Amino acid sequence: MVQNQVVTLYDPAMDMIIPLLIGMTLIWLIGRGTPWNAKLVTLAVTLLIIVLIVALERGGYWPQAFHRR
Repeated sequence: MVQNQVVTLYDPAMDMIIPLLIGMTLIWLIGRGTPWNAKLVTLAVTLLIIVLIVALERGGYWPQAFHRR
């Protein structure tokens, strides 16, 4: 008998990879002497992307396969 399986795009390893990648990027930006205005623009764009993703998820437009719960 073949059972239906749910395929999700969630990968538990991403919970570790993404913060590590972000941290390394910040260290790289600070280490190469990036001007403060460039750091502020990077921060603003990052926050905008986070707000957009949260708004899409709360509005019901985020794909069900990407939900963690």
